[in-house]
Amino acid sequence: MAKDTRAQILDGARLVFAQKGFHASIKDIAAAAEISTTSLIFWHFKDKESLLLAVAQEASPLSQVQDVLAHNDITGFENGPEEAIRAVVEKYFTVYSNPVNRAILFQMLAATARHSEIRTLLQEQLISVMNGQMADIIRAGQHHRDFRLDLSPEFLGQTSLGLLFALITRWHVEGVTRWSYEEVTRQLLTLLKPIP
Repeated sequence: MAKDTRAQILDGARLVFAQKGFHASIKDIAAAAEISTTSLIFWHFKDKESLLLAVAQEASPLSQVQDVLAHNDITGFENGPEEAIRAVVEKYFTVYSNPVNRAILFQMLAATARHSEIRTLLQEQLISVMNGQMADIIRAGQHHRDFRLDLSPEFLGQTSLGLLFALITRWHVEGVTRWSYEEVTRQLLTLLKPIP
């Protein structure tokens, strides 16, 4: 039962933070979560900052990459690095097809100056994902000569994620995406392919 209440609180917080930003009140969150008292929030979360951090953790695009790759290293993907790239793109499309997730993402980025915990979370994820997981995917693709060798793995990994972030930004601003998951995956893999 406690897990259901915690999830209910997180869902309510996601909606409120997406609509009102991270300055929303605990009362707003309790109402959105359909719980009778704010004390239930503090039973599950030490304070509002802890709740904010839990929501930000889920909303971070870098968390999406970590989630995909935590369950598989490169050898866990049947078609190796290309399949890993497909899985990352698919995860982005799945998560950010929800406008609430897109709104939270941009609220989170705007809040980094005021919330050191969010800034620290993103910094740690940047190091782990950009210099670690994405670079490893690219490195593996380069090792097999599937990806271009003329640029560093870190640069290609960051470029890939930067492209996805730019697409999410456009999706958020325009309310629609111009390209399907399949088309984005195809185009991104084409950019990563060696130049003939």
